[in-house]
Amino acid sequence: MLALVSGAITSGGLIIAVGAQNSFLLEQALKRHYAFPLALLFIVSDAVSMMLGAFGLGLIIQSHDWLFAASRWAGVTFLVWFAYSKWRASFLEEHLILEAYTKKLAIWPLIMTALAVTWLNPHFYLDTMILIGSLANQWQEDKWLFVIGGVMASIVWFLGLAFIGRLCAVWLEKAAFWRWFNRINAVLIWFIASQIAIQPF
Repeated sequence: MLALVSGAITSGGLIIAVGAQNSFLLEQALKRHYAFPLALLFIVSDAVSMMLGAFGLGLIIQSHDWLFAASRWAGVTFLVWFAYSKWRASFLEEHLILEAYTKKLAIWPLIMTALAVTWLNPHFYLDTMILIGSLANQWQEDKWLFVIGGVMASIVWFLGLAFIGRLCAVWLEKAAFWRWFNRINAVLIWFIASQIAIQPF
């Protein structure tokens, strides 16, 4: 039971940190656009990555510098581009911002973007596969309870974020909100990308 609770607390603290996944899910929840299927996709991704980490894949990635560096810089490049697209969108004219707010992607482009903000994000690997995976292995026989606790935190957070976003959607149908939402998102994601780029891992 202690391993389960520890996994939930550790994973919860990592997931709640602002990132590309959270901002993308919140945006779609505010648009009332496939928020819960996207939350499920993020939950499944977390579960798969944590299990792979518990099997030792995170240690393999860490032991190959070139693989770790490639995933790191590919992720930084993607995050910089993702943030730039948000920043650029914030300077559109009001009617174009509202048009973008009402515009909803088809399901497959939406899924591909969700997969990109997850599996191209170095923080995703660092948090779920490498950190959670290595911590899970410290519990030895109870490591799967630790992983289950981590997945439970993911379920609560992503479903809660999707639900709260849908509840708030009715009050957020103004261009000014989306203008500043995109700007704040862009700055936060640029900050995350810069931290990944300069931090020694």
